[in-house]
Amino acid sequence: MTSRPQGPARTCAPAPALAALGDTCAPRHAAVLAPVMPRWDHGAFFRQVAEPLLASRHRISIYDTLSLLRPGDDLKALVGRWADYLGSRDDTPDVLAGNALGGAVVQALLAHEWTHRAKVLLLSGPTVADEELNTELERIAAAVGNQGLPAALHLLEDVVRGPGAGRSIQPPTVQPPAADEEAAGQRLSAGLRLLRDADAGGPVRDFPGPLLHLYGEQSLLVRRRHLATGPGPQHRIVGIPQAGMRPHADQPSLTRDAIARFLGAEEQ
Repeated sequence: MTSRPQGPARTCAPAPALAALGDTCAPRHAAVLAPVMPRWDHGAFFRQVAEPLLASRHRISIYDTLSLLRPGDDLKALVGRWADYLGSRDDTPDVLAGNALGGAVVQALLAHEWTHRAKVLLLSGPTVADEELNTELERIAAAVGNQGLPAALHLLEDVVRGPGAGRSIQPPTVQPPAADEEAAGQRLSAGLRLLRDADAGGPVRDFPGPLLHLYGEQSLLVRRRHLATGPGPQHRIVGIPQAGMRPHADQPSLTRDAIARFLGAEEQ
C-alpha cells in the first residue's frame, strides 16, 4: 500500500483531511468516510480490510468525515458539504464506503444522482436511528462534559468492542489531560450527536446500484434493525459473527472476504 498526495478539487470549499492508498494510476476510485473519532487516525481504521479494493484496481481515498463539520452543522448540513466536495470532483467515486457516521453520510448522499453509478459498502453504518440508539449516543456524548473525554471513550469502547475483548466495569485510570483534549472531546460529542434521528431510508430504497451492509452480529450500538435496503437483489445485509460494531477490526479476514465477494460478484 502506498500513499499519494491529495488531488485538486473543483471547489473553493476547504479540502477534507485525507489518507490515500494504492496506485495513483489505478483506473477506479474508492472513497471511504470515517467514523466519529476524537482524533483523526489517518485512515488506520480501514487499512486491515483495504486489500480487496486494492486488488480490484481501486485507488482509495480515506476521508475524515468530521473534517468538513462546521459549528452549528446538523447531519443534513454535513451531508451537503460532502455532496459538494465529492460531487464536484473529476474522479467521482466508483465505490462509496463508510463506517458508522461515515456510513450514515454515504447513505444520505445516495439522494444525489451522481452516486448512482457507484457501488456502496457500509460498515456498521446506520440507515435509521431509533430512540434506543439516540439515547445511547447521547449518554456517551454527554459524558464528555460530565465526566471527561477518557470516561466517554471508555463508555464508547464498551458498546463497540468485539465480544472477545470482554467488558470492563471499572472506569479508566485518570490520566493528565492531553493538550488537545478539550477540542477532541468537543469533536467526539458533536460527531455522536449528528446521528440523532438519522433517517436515510428513502435514498437507500431508491438507490439503483449494488449496496452491501456489513455489521457485527454482537454489536451493542448499531444493530441489524438500524440497517435498511431497497427491494432489489443487489442490496444485501451481511452479519459478521463474533464481531462488535467494528467488524473490520474484530474479524478482518471475514470482513475482507465479504468485501471481496461483493466486488467480485459485481464484476462478473
